[in-house]
Amino acid sequence: SLAKEGYEELVKCIVRPPRAEYSLAELGPSRFSYGGVDFERVDCEMSNARGLRLVGSLWRHADDGAGGEWPCVVYMHGNASCRAEALTILAPILAQGARLFAFDFAGCGMSEGDYISLGWFERDDVALAIEWVRAAGAGAVALWGRSMGAASAVMHTARDPTVAGIVLDSPFASLEQIALELVADAGQRFEGVPNFPSFLVKGALRMVASSVKSRAGFDLYKVRPIDYASTCYAAALFGTGLEDALVRPHHSKQIADAYAGDKNLVSFGGDHNELRPGFFIDSACIFLKQVLLLPDDKALAVPVDEDGRPLPLHLALRQTSVARLPGVRSSSASSMQAAEAEMLRQAIEASLMPAAGAEAAAPRGQARYQAALSGFSSLTGTAAARIAPNAAGVGADATDRGANGGGGGGDDVGIEASDASLDGFDSEETMLAHAIQMSLLDAETGGRT
Repeated sequence: SLAKEGYEELVKCIVRPPRAEYSLAELGPSRFSYGGVDFERVDCEMSNARGLRLVGSLWRHADDGAGGEWPCVVYMHGNASCRAEALTILAPILAQGARLFAFDFAGCGMSEGDYISLGWFERDDVALAIEWVRAAGAGAVALWGRSMGAASAVMHTARDPTVAGIVLDSPFASLEQIALELVADAGQRFEGVPNFPSFLVKGALRMVASSVKSRAGFDLYKVRPIDYASTCYAAALFGTGLEDALVRPHHSKQIADAYAGDKNLVSFGGDHNELRPGFFIDSACIFLKQVLLLPDDKALAVPVDEDGRPLPLHLALRQTSVARLPGVRSSSASSMQAAEAEMLRQAIEASLMPAAGAEAAAPRGQARYQAALSGFSSLTGTAAARIAPNAAGVGADATDRGANGGGGGGDDVGIEASDASLDGFDSEETMLAHAIQMSLLDAETGGRT
């Protein structure tokens, strides 16, 4: 059914977004001269804690391999993206005397892995990247992450006091909070879509969490970077787009408020996937110069634009081909294929909104939704009968959550790894009724409401 397909798309968009495709040629030349210095791009492979092969690239001086330590920025891309995203900051980082390392998280780009975890396992990939660059000769190391990469940076820095500083572009406070916010005002954002009551959204999200744990092996309720901020002591620069509808500005503020180390928050126009304005890149580079202790005499004399900022490297080198920079877009672009915000909103709406079937009549679908909702207190008839076999399991799950103290912050909410309930979703009414039942059980047992 369309309801089942919508549910499947929602689960996939969380743990299996479109994989960014690119070629090594799109990363630029492996050897080049920039600002009077000879550079090389060293491509590498690493094996992470789960035995998955990760790929990365280090842009460094050609003579760095001869010995001596050098400062390095490790860049971490966002969801549905890859290391090519780092090309947006490559020129200014190299121009001020640092080196840049970027890699594909597991499940992204050219790295192995079937799923992502939006920070839960990615933090271990960050640790691996830092270990690799230090083995290659790096001294002071700073992190720069966007979206999923920023969340991963927070979760790693909480346990690594050696990180010199972190740039956090649009980190989310918690994965659960994002999901709830996205559908809270769906009725205002999308024509023909009803307003979803919070109790229904939470019930549907719990169903999704079970499937996510079954497939990708993590509990989405525990992906809460804000819980790690109180033990982060490295200096941090936060950045947030004022028109960001996916990771809204208050997420950065919430993490910044809880952050233990020195921090500063910079706001700018634009949404989640737009290229960042020059003044934010300037702020980040000044910040990195301070935390990495970059001396003025190590800065390079490079080609600049009319505002005095380093030209993008492909322009400075007069390259004819440029990476497509998956996961980011310029403010003038009209659309971006598989953009995170749009993909997640549509998937959530599809999973909750009853489909109109073969007749595909939106008003009819909305009417069925409202009819089912109005009668939730007396779940009877075919839909209730279909979910009856699962009632015992759902109730047991709710009881376990209560025993584990399942309502607050980083508590273990007892999510069981199961896709079994998906097999029973042979109609939109079944899915709706199941979501409502789970929500009501949560309310009765003191779970998440």
